[in-house]
Amino acid sequence: MKPNLPLLLASLALALPAGAHHSGAAYDREKTVTVNGTVNSVEWTSPHAWIKVDAKNEAGAAVTWEFELPSPVTLTRRGWTKAALVPGDKVTVTGALAREHPNIAIATGVTDKNGKRLFAGAANSTE
Repeated sequence: MKPNLPLLLASLALALPAGAHHSGAAYDREKTVTVNGTVNSVEWTSPHAWIKVDAKNEAGAAVTWEFELPSPVTLTRRGWTKAALVPGDKVTVTGALAREHPNIAIATGVTDKNGKRLFAGAANSTE
């Protein structure tokens, strides 16, 4: 049986954008942020979980930061539970800033209210 070359090429073309989603291109790893604040919400959604943190900016105004986390499956494998962070907890979150959106970053580290370091970043992160 001969392979259907047009079908094969179309399949590859459709698969390429899916891989690009996880490239991290939306974030600038050279521009980092550290936010000390209060957990507003934790969203355990696929493909990525999110944590929203209420903090003050340099001018003292209230701002809500949104930090992208790995998938809930990855977080669970790294020891997180849905109770690891809850609204009202004081946290410190480090991350790489989004290139096009203010107050959004991909988390590279999270320290909880007890000073315990939690995994948050990409698989190749050492934090």
